[in-house]
Amino acid sequence: MSGLFELPAHHPALVIPDLHQDLDFLDRSVALARREDATLVFLGDYIDGIHPRWKDPAALGAVADRLPELALGHGAGCVFLAGNHDVQALQIGRIRAGLLIEGREAEVAKLDAAIPAAPAYGRLLGAWPKDFLLTWRIAALVHGHLATHAGVARRYWPWGAAPDPAGQARAFLAETQTAWDRFVQRNEDGPLFEAGPGRGGQIAPVGGPLWLDWDTEFVDDLPLPQVVGHTRGREARRKDRSWCIDAGQTCAALIDPDLGLRVLPV
Repeated sequence: MSGLFELPAHHPALVIPDLHQDLDFLDRSVALARREDATLVFLGDYIDGIHPRWKDPAALGAVADRLPELALGHGAGCVFLAGNHDVQALQIGRIRAGLLIEGREAEVAKLDAAIPAAPAYGRLLGAWPKDFLLTWRIAALVHGHLATHAGVARRYWPWGAAPDPAGQARAFLAETQTAWDRFVQRNEDGPLFEAGPGRGGQIAPVGGPLWLDWDTEFVDDLPLPQVVGHTRGREARRKDRSWCIDAGQTCAALIDPDLGLRVLPV
């Protein structure tokens, strides 16, 4: 499914916001998707080894193991988008693995002291092999909605790539897929991976699709509506046509090709 720009027209899609290792939320979401015969579209941030609420290496490992299983076992298909937590964890895991290979135990100890989740992040490199990670993406088109982890600001949209919104969307999806492949294959990041001032960034004027802050940076001004997670709230929130559905593992968005988007409790 990683090569498709649009999901199968006959299947609704259940868009799942940030999991943060919440296994119960994952199980409830999968059960709902099966009842609806819906494709699962995950908005990223599958893991979180830093926040006290989710500081559980066992839960991190369990969620990491479940994703490849779902990719193979969910009949209506799965789409996995990357979140900023996932990218950071993979980067830390790679650094730690490199230090171990080089025998630099003192630096490994310093890394583990600074980032207690670092040893658990190293496990992701085994749970998420390269072939699986290459099926991920940064953005997906879900029945007329642009899905990303955090949202897309207009400065990242390829306005000149095509005269029509559909062509621009395909150009953006191709661009983001190339950027993701480079991250997986070569550990290269770039502007799409940068945080803006709303999340403490010092370089980019506004966050990329892994970091854009809904409250302070998101504007609904692209040619198509968006559905995002990333910015936690008490409930799903709307700005004009677009939705942020990160409500603390309590809801998801069912997008039907005919009925549009509905926020459902999970």
